[in-house]
Amino acid sequence: MKIFLLGIFLIFYSTSARAKDKHYYIGIIETTWNYASDNGEKKLISVDKEHSDIYLQNGPNRIGRVYKKALYLQYTDETFEMIIEKPVWLGFLGPIIKAETGDKVYVHLKNFASRPYTFHAHGMTYYKEHEGAVYPDNTTDFQKAGNKVQPGEQHTYILHADPEQGPGEEDSNCVTRIYHSHIDAPRDIASGLIGPLIHCKKDSLDQEKEKNIDQEFVVMFSVADENFSWYLEDNIKTYCSEPEKVDKDNEDFQESNRMYSVNGYAFGSLPGLSMCAGDRVKWYLFGMGNEIDVHAAFFHGQVLTSKNFRIDTVNLFPATLFDALMVAQNPGEWMLSCQNLNHLKAGLQAFFSVQDCKKPSSEDDIRGKHVRHYYIAAEEIIWNYAPSGIDNFTKESLTAPESASEVFFERGSTRIGGSYKKLVYREYTDASFTNQKERGPEEEHLGILGPVIWAEVEDTVRVTFHNKGAHPLSIEPIGVRVSKSNEGTHYSSSSGSVPSSSASHVAPKETFVYEWTVPEEVGPTYKDPVCLAKMYYSAVDPTKDIFTGLIGPMKICRKGSLLPNGKQKDVDKEFYLFPTVFDENESLLLDENIRMFTTEPDQVDKENEDFQESNKMHSMNGFMYGNQPGLNMCQGDSVVWYLFSAGNEADVHGIYFSGNTYLSRDGRRDTANLFPQTSLTLLMQPDTEGTFDIECLTTDHYTGGMKQKYTVNQCRRPSKSSYLYLGKRTYYIAAVEVEWDYSPSREWEKELHHLQELNVPNAFLDKDEYYIGSKYKKAVYRQYTDSTFSVPVARKAEEEHLGILGPQLHADVGDKVNIIFKNMATRPYSIHAHGVKTESSTVTPTSPGEIRTYIWKIPERSGAGIGDSACIPWAYYSTVDRVKDLYSGLIGPLIVCRKSYLKVFNPIKKPEFSLLFLVFDENESWYLDDNIKTYSDHPEKVDKANDEFIESNKMHAINGRMFGNLQGLTMHVGDEVNWYLMGMGNEIDLHSVHFHGHSFQYQHRGVYSSDVFDVFPGTYQTLEMSPRTPGTWLLHCHVTDHIHAGMETTYTVLPNAASPQTHRRIWNMNYPFTVSVIILLQISTKEWLGE
Repeated sequence: MKIFLLGIFLIFYSTSARAKDKHYYIGIIETTWNYASDNGEKKLISVDKEHSDIYLQNGPNRIGRVYKKALYLQYTDETFEMIIEKPVWLGFLGPIIKAETGDKVYVHLKNFASRPYTFHAHGMTYYKEHEGAVYPDNTTDFQKAGNKVQPGEQHTYILHADPEQGPGEEDSNCVTRIYHSHIDAPRDIASGLIGPLIHCKKDSLDQEKEKNIDQEFVVMFSVADENFSWYLEDNIKTYCSEPEKVDKDNEDFQESNRMYSVNGYAFGSLPGLSMCAGDRVKWYLFGMGNEIDVHAAFFHGQVLTSKNFRIDTVNLFPATLFDALMVAQNPGEWMLSCQNLNHLKAGLQAFFSVQDCKKPSSEDDIRGKHVRHYYIAAEEIIWNYAPSGIDNFTKESLTAPESASEVFFERGSTRIGGSYKKLVYREYTDASFTNQKERGPEEEHLGILGPVIWAEVEDTVRVTFHNKGAHPLSIEPIGVRVSKSNEGTHYSSSSGSVPSSSASHVAPKETFVYEWTVPEEVGPTYKDPVCLAKMYYSAVDPTKDIFTGLIGPMKICRKGSLLPNGKQKDVDKEFYLFPTVFDENESLLLDENIRMFTTEPDQVDKENEDFQESNKMHSMNGFMYGNQPGLNMCQGDSVVWYLFSAGNEADVHGIYFSGNTYLSRDGRRDTANLFPQTSLTLLMQPDTEGTFDIECLTTDHYTGGMKQKYTVNQCRRPSKSSYLYLGKRTYYIAAVEVEWDYSPSREWEKELHHLQELNVPNAFLDKDEYYIGSKYKKAVYRQYTDSTFSVPVARKAEEEHLGILGPQLHADVGDKVNIIFKNMATRPYSIHAHGVKTESSTVTPTSPGEIRTYIWKIPERSGAGIGDSACIPWAYYSTVDRVKDLYSGLIGPLIVCRKSYLKVFNPIKKPEFSLLFLVFDENESWYLDDNIKTYSDHPEKVDKANDEFIESNKMHAINGRMFGNLQGLTMHVGDEVNWYLMGMGNEIDLHSVHFHGHSFQYQHRGVYSSDVFDVFPGTYQTLEMSPRTPGTWLLHCHVTDHIHAGMETTYTVLPNAASPQTHRRIWNMNYPFTVSVIILLQISTKEWLGE
């Protein structure tokens, strides 16, 4: 017994003894920063000096490459006299702050700058006085102490590295977090005040270095926007030779101040990224910035592992936090680039060097073991984006007047129309390139794409490439091992010379043989699907080459998983989808297309915005408006979809499969988010016969034609469905028209600006002379008590947060949900839910005054996958006109949970909060004209095409509320809270949802932790939180424009009220320990009694 008690004491003692107090002395200084140091710029050959000069050359009204900034620096002690040098590769980032779970971190901040700043940490626990963020939160003057450190003053921030804030179970040992100043966070960050914070699991560090890691690097991908800097005026006066002539609102001037950089270095000038071949390298990555900050960080020549999944490209958005492990291979100098094609040519590139240090390689040399041969040519074709000439959704001609498709398909004096000359990859039978391989019915859907290149682990892939085009071209593969001599990307070496290798520059009429290998280290991990979706493309000038048509799919699979014909075993159908906005303005063949297809080519103005828009082809595999053939399958088939994309910041896709769901990383979804150079493998078993839609939920893409049809046929003898729906739920829902106020109170907004010492007008909420203001007529879903629709269901306190959303509907797997829907509005609407099973593939509209019943079945495939939380959210909305109905206000959450007997015996509910992050575009509402007439002071003077008027109607809202107006997000310390995040909308609807004060857990075949989650059109995600620190905490989107536009609110954590949920939680935590102690006491007693 004594030994037992001593053991318990030692456990508690050792746990507390290992925790450390760590002190960091951080000063904020003002200095100058050069975005492209004079040690020679290394860059893509395709980036000419004329283009780089836009950003780097100063002049009468240009600042150039050097800017005044405020930066965090580390000092040795409290005297703040001696600076601790940081690694050169950190650039302008602040010093690395590192802590293990259990540590207490003291940040002693001294402000040497000329204006107030703060220190706000992500992923750590702090009390209100150590938050370092300015916003109305009902705190006292004492608690606001750290919210502004005035020039010359000091403040000590105390941060706790608590387990709830640290890495999740399946996270790596150390995870990426950040810190930054937070008075006006976007402006403070744009001025330079941001740095990395690394939170590690206990005992994972050895002398401040992660165990089993040879090198570590931190990189921030950002379009550093100096137009938002507090020092813009200073920079204009200092660096422009004629500062008085500068127009700060001029678009070209503003673009010149957007520095596409890695850690503050542009055009390949970031120094110091060096490692040995064989090194285990940990990369900590994060993004920061605005809507333009859609990043695809690509490590050329390498593969990475993150969360035990194999990756090669990391998608980063504002405040995205990411870490990955790389075992460096292939000695040479490699590019680290952003594969957002606009960013690539604007200088968002860096270089890392892999040295041959004679370390033993972990990879076997598999070259030649099993060689797969491909003969691929690049050749010119005429490509028609819609061969039928028909919009297969409306059955109208694509050139019908006033149709959405007319813009893209009308051919005329200065319009190209729907056919373009393009360069594509095509497969041949042998190296003579005389007999092109014919595509069978199963390849018909590939369209413009090149042939599928497939390989298994331990294969060698040999591609004989022949360039039949008139421009230098190449093949750059993603997802295989590539040596420097086989790299297809064309960029200069450190000396600035053109590479000698012809792999990256195959001249017209020339042939090159590429050889790539597939060692186990690049193949699927144990967590990955059997086959990974990958891609290949030409990369002499990636932007022009890809938009010209040179891209194709790859499939990298586990050893022994493929049949001799390349099909995956135990899979009935495989489809490859490439959604992108093909920007024909960037094509190598644009001038030829103008000459061939316009009737007055001399009159074409290539800079004209309408002309450019007509050439942006919103397509899947090069098909638009339902013209893609070959997407056919049988009911019950095992279907694999391989999705991949390329492009720029417009390519934020939510690819929705109506009528069915799929599994991705064991998570149940029906919408896949894709970004530049992202690829996904989706597993589907369609269970309903009919014709369904595959469409991009990004509203401009949907309207622009990025939508297709897929057909599920009844190929086998129909069997009676054996699935029993034992539960029945009935909801009475109406569409009603209301007056909606996005900001019923301006108090929070005014207090915020008072605290920030700002006096700024609000273009969205101020009525001004012509603007509508904060109130709009809208249609919303509301719940009623019965079929008479006479008594609305009053919302309870826990439902107050829903705001504009319809009621939070619930269902369990095995339920049948009857929606009795009455349209009490003045135009036709409907109600349709994601994820559910319906009897028909069409959703029938309900006319005004009508009542219609919609039946949603909830089979197993509508509920959580094995890699999900127990309850998952779906959205429901009206589909008569997907875009206008949504922006008019008709959307709500459906929560589907696993069957659970626990709910019967232990029915205590978790607090649940559904949040929709959406820029409500009131210009697209059915009620725009009504709103102008009702709310504008001078409706007759309103110009609906005016850019400022259009912008004023884009309401950046959380559940339809702005600037702290969303109420009801209240919980207690110790509650187990479910947050259901939903995203819909357009290209600008990328939202980085950040919770101050607390982290959350999310499941994706494992449990992970963060305090930022990225939301896009078609994102539906469960986050689980157990709040520990009382207070009123900020909850906001971290995108610069969205913060300034009011996409922020607060949530309140009340002290522990000893609620029933708290008692249950305490019992659940203590029960195993209590039982263990009783058993041990029994054993000890028996021993004492001599039994």
